Amino acid sequence: MDRQAKQAILDVLNSLEVISHQDGEMANAFVRNTPENVAALNNVGISVETIKKHGDDEAFCIFSIAADLEIADYNRGEKLYLFGPVDDELRNRVIDGEGDAIDAERLLRLLEPELFD
Repeated sequence: MDRQAKQAILDVLNSLEVISHQDGEMANAFVRNTPENVAALNNVGISVETIKKHGDDEAFCIFSIAADLEIADYNRGEKLYLFGPVDDELRNRVIDGEGDAIDAERLLRLLEPELFD
């Protein structure tokens, strides 16, 4: 799946209203299993089977779907993010001390992914 397709799915997942959320090692974000939410995901190629795999008749976990499809690099709060490859701007921002903690973690995850397994 290319970056554009991944981002399209993340945009839909991030647009859904989260009804339950938990941070930490077992982070999750659940949304209602409604015909509208299912249709929105179907429109970007997510099957009903995939949705059912990550929830029940009441709700499903958008973080779990993103992890299963390997389309997100990071989650913060109720949102999912796709960073992509390291670019010089990110690298320089972190090296020069102008970046924030998210920039530093993103760079570390991209350069040393085995630390996060």
